[in-house]
Parts: sequence; structure tokens; C-alpha cells
Amino acid sequence: MKITRFSSALALGFLLLFNACQRPATKLQTGGIIVKEGFIDCFQAGLQAAGKDVWCEASAVLNDGNYISMANDKDMPGTDASIFYWAYAETGFFGSKPTYVTQNLFKTAQKYEDFALTPDRKVAFLTTAFDRVKEGSSEWDSYNALLYWPVNGNSPQTIQPKAVHLATGEKFSMGLRNALSKALRSTEFPDGMPYFKVEGFAATNNKLFFGIREEGKKYDDFKYKAKVLTVSYRFENDSLVAGTDFQTLADIDIAALEPSLPKPLALSCIEFDAKRNIFWVLTSMESETQLNSAYLWWATEAELKSGKLHLVKDRATGQPLKFTHKAEDLTTVGSNRLFVIHDDDRNRTKISDQTRQPHQAAYTIVEF
Repeated sequence: MKITRFSSALALGFLLLFNACQRPATKLQTGGIIVKEGFIDCFQAGLQAAGKDVWCEASAVLNDGNYISMANDKDMPGTDASIFYWAYAETGFFGSKPTYVTQNLFKTAQKYEDFALTPDRKVAFLTTAFDRVKEGSSEWDSYNALLYWPVNGNSPQTIQPKAVHLATGEKFSMGLRNALSKALRSTEFPDGMPYFKVEGFAATNNKLFFGIREEGKKYDDFKYKAKVLTVSYRFENDSLVAGTDFQTLADIDIAALEPSLPKPLALSCIEFDAKRNIFWVLTSMESETQLNSAYLWWATEAELKSGKLHLVKDRATGQPLKFTHKAEDLTTVGSNRLFVIHDDDRNRTKISDQTRQPHQAAYTIVEF
């Protein structure tokens, strides 16, 4: 598909905004405000697979300075992977159709959850949920992948991603999945956590951070969590080498921090903001009666370790800044704005008088 670039004036203006000076984390105490909401057309209306509508369940977003990329946590029909992008321009104006990538590793990995960038913005990551394995079979290995690639300004269609390998001969990242399981072991599960779901991922200069939303015995017998695991890493000959020092950085009780918020809220995103030297955290509900409850938080690494998060308040009302969608991931767009993508599953949510269609995903822009 052809990408239409927006005017040079808009691009220049947004570039200047992106390079504006850093605001210290203390400024965030004044709160934020939602300045724009809307729906994005992820693909053409009416797209079907096996006689059923294909839904855009957008779960990850990344602004790498050249392109805005998104990922769907469901498979796409045909040769398209579940990753699509636009040329980077004024945020919120997706007037052109997105381009879908087709690389084999992007196509075969399944259930994407979170993008991330290194602080120097030279390497990008994309993680899957790591939420399913099949004993004695490699059939579900594709749900267990941490992918990475260099960010060099070229089109995402030219990317040649690699998977993080902790075991010899693996295509995806099953060795990493086993290490995460062992890091999550408990008194009830001393050999490792049988089931867990990764929904957040971030990277600093020397550490990887995995945000855990669910953990327990199996996919229908678990507890919602806001837990963060860490491990050291380095690059050798352009290949990522993870350490063996997996540990729990944070296991936060959201209900205890803010008893007035709906329950149960669980982690749906963690991102490192290198300019502010803080982590952004999204928490959201997965309840048939309270789907539209999600909240934004921030913390330093030290605060995460101590179990502390700062809830972002609405600058106008002083109340918690609430998203009326299931917030899934965010990316910085300029020095004082965040772009939040939502995965409303297959619910026909609304923004003003507009109703979401299957080929659309909701987004929100927050300004500080």
C-alpha cells in the first residue's frame, strides 16, 4: 500500500514539538488532560476471515520518530502480519491507509502486547503475551516471543527482526518464557508459575522490564496483577544477550494504593520515558460490566521497587484521569503528550456520536 506523507509544515512542527526541552517529573503532579479522542481505521471496512468480521484489537503502539506503528493481538488473514504503520506526522491525523508488514517472524509470532524503545532510540522491541504453551509440543511456541530490531529510519517493511533466545536452536523465545516462569515461582508453585500473561514491556540502557497482568494455575484460574520483573541485558555483535538475574522489581497492590478506583485493575502497559527518567503504567479492567475503566500512573524505578505509583489526575477536575476504553499501550509524541491506544475487544464502544466498527481501534491523546 502507498503511504501518503502529510505536509512538510506539519511534519516540521511535530518534529520541533518532539525535540522540545524535557519537563521534570515533578511537573506531572499538576495532572493531565485528554485533548483528543478518536477512532483509527486499521484496515478496510468489511474485511473478513472464514466468513467472520476481522476485528482490530489494537494492543501496542510505537512512535520511533519516523513511523507510528501499531500491533493487533489477533492474527490477520493472508500474508499480512498483525503489525501496521504510517509515516510519522501530526498525531491523530491518520488520513492515509496503513501499511502492513509481511516479514515471516512478524507474521508467525502471535498475540502482540507491547512495543518499546531503548533510551537512545536505536533499538525497538515487540513482545507477545507469553500466555500459552502446549506440553510436549511446539505448536504454541509462537505465543512466546520477544522480538527486536535496529531503528535506522528505514520503512518497517524492511525490518529484519530477531527473537531473544535463551536456549539453543529455538525459533521464538521459549527459553525466556521458562526463565520468566521460574522468576514468578511462589509457595503454591515452587517450580515456576504455570500460567502468566505479559502485557507490558520496557527497556532502559541495561535492563529489560516485563509487566505481568495475570498469573496463576491456568488461563481460567488466575489472579490479576500489577507486577514487574527485570533482567539485565547487553548486545554482542548486534544480538541481544539476556542475563540470568531475573527478579521481581514490583508487586503493587492497586486497590490498596487507590481504594476508590474500580476493582480489579491490573497492569496493561509499562513504558520507560527516557526524557523524564520515569516509567508510565496503564491499568485497566476486564469486566463485562466495567470494560470502560482504565487509568494512567507514573513512577521512578526506585518508587516502583517500593510499591509506589503516582495516579495521574485530571487537570480540570482534580479527579483521577479515566479512560472510557480498555487502555493497552502508550507512546510519547512530543515533550508533553502521550498517545494511548485501546483494545476494546469486540465491543462497539462510542466516542461522542461515533460508534466503533470492527475495522477500527480507539485512541486518546493526553497532554501534560
